[in-house]
Amino acid sequence: MASCPRCGAESEEQAQFCEQCGEAVAQPASVEASGAAEAPPVVSVSRPIPPDRQASQGLPIPENIAAVIGYLTIIPAIVFVYLEPFKRNPFVRFHAFQHIFLFVAASASAVAAFIVWMVLQLVPFMRVLVFPFAGLIGLAWFFLWLLLVTKAYHHEMFKLPWIGDLAEEYMNR
Repeated sequence: MASCPRCGAESEEQAQFCEQCGEAVAQPASVEASGAAEAPPVVSVSRPIPPDRQASQGLPIPENIAAVIGYLTIIPAIVFVYLEPFKRNPFVRFHAFQHIFLFVAASASAVAAFIVWMVLQLVPFMRVLVFPFAGLIGLAWFFLWLLLVTKAYHHEMFKLPWIGDLAEEYMNR
């Protein structure tokens, strides 16, 4: 048995490459009867795909595009959490969970904002301030969503403060 100089995995004597990492395993030089060393044959071998890229190879679309699609509406995010080729990919799964939790937070804040809006409608001079603040809050949510879509497209695992930690926890389940 020969051992790999890179990862230390054992392979058969006649193996030229490690089965674990694809590194060339040193072979003793064969000497012909005349004493001259024979040149090793040139072999074209494709290296194995690194484990972090293996998951994206089975997807029908690139993983960054799948993550962006997961941010478009809540339905693709839920589908990507349960659909077989996507649920094995940690990048897509993280962004899907982050969008689901962001949707829940946005819905809860919309309900709270509606209650505050109803209360402020009772005060006459506060009615004027409600619409500009509602527009600014909506604009802030839009730019947060746009930031997440851009980061997912550029293949970054951008984590929101609490929601990102929760998404990372659920991603590993």
